[in-house]
Amino acid sequence: PARYAWGMLGKLPPWLPLFPAGLAGALLAAWLGLPMPFMLGGILGAGLTVATVERRQGPTDLRIPKYLRMGFVAVIGTMIGAGFSPDLLAVLPGFWPSVLAMLAFIGLSHGAGYVVMQRVGGYGRIDALFAAMPGGLVEAQILGERAGADPRRLAVQHFIRIVLVVSLVPLIFWVATGDAVGSAAGQSLGRVAWNWADLGLIAAISAIGMAAGPVLRLPAGHLMGPLFLCAGLQVAGLVTLAPPGWLLDLAQLVVGVGLGAQFSGLGRGILLRGLGTGIVAVAAMLVIGFALALALAPLVPAGPAALFLAYAPGGVTEMNLIALSLDLSPVVVAVHHLARIVLTVLITSRVAARLLAAETPTMPD
Repeated sequence: PARYAWGMLGKLPPWLPLFPAGLAGALLAAWLGLPMPFMLGGILGAGLTVATVERRQGPTDLRIPKYLRMGFVAVIGTMIGAGFSPDLLAVLPGFWPSVLAMLAFIGLSHGAGYVVMQRVGGYGRIDALFAAMPGGLVEAQILGERAGADPRRLAVQHFIRIVLVVSLVPLIFWVATGDAVGSAAGQSLGRVAWNWADLGLIAAISAIGMAAGPVLRLPAGHLMGPLFLCAGLQVAGLVTLAPPGWLLDLAQLVVGVGLGAQFSGLGRGILLRGLGTGIVAVAAMLVIGFALALALAPLVPAGPAALFLAYAPGGVTEMNLIALSLDLSPVVVAVHHLARIVLTVLITSRVAARLLAAETPTMPD
């Protein structure tokens, strides 16, 4: 029996141990109060495991199957789409100037980040383009891989962006108001009640959207297809999803482990370079967001504080918790963040297509 059991263990996929390692990292991240603990903790746990294995055994391929990662990416897209509701139709008319100005924010912050990635980080054009995206850790990874960017640099850079934003923004409000805000103030987003019908709908929307996205040639189609499908159904009032919190945690864990598994050959230099460029890029993004918030406050039914949270490039959950702490509308913050993610993906995919077309050599006549 012992020999049989040992033989069965030898037949297990080599990447399987990354999941308990990622779960351990997620639980540690949650205990430390980090944002998106299952995503970021999964990246850390899996990445450290890959680095340890390679240090002992040399280069090895521990990447998880693409179908598994893409399936849970589709689930995340569906759950993002579930954030839309018919109520948004009543809220959006008063905020069209700030939603429209999101284009300016994306252009300015992405442009500033792109310059920082190239000048400070020494990244190539494609790596810099996707590493500088002002939002979308998963989306940047999907689009960047397809365009030939280094997935390790993208994962590190966006990990650093999210951590810096959710660390600095509460600190800024604490300095300005003298009170703790967000999760530090004990705020939490309630877990909604769910049933098995919700799981069935999520599975169906994820599968249909994941199949339709690439066919419709949507950027990051496995993510955006389910997102647009679910958002359309929600806004039309045809479905009202109550996604369980544990499913989002599971999806983020799988995707996080998938990202961490690609940390093969990651050295200290990449981490230090990512931290340096991340600090400069995030500072530029926050300054741009604050300037737009001051300029737009007279034009929309919200103050500069709410708009600053709406433009902060990372940590959607934490920004909404801060909004609750300050008695601001989390709906307004959520709408702007959803718009930021969707518009960033659409714009970056178009820019990447042009860069790749310009770099592709043409055959002589």
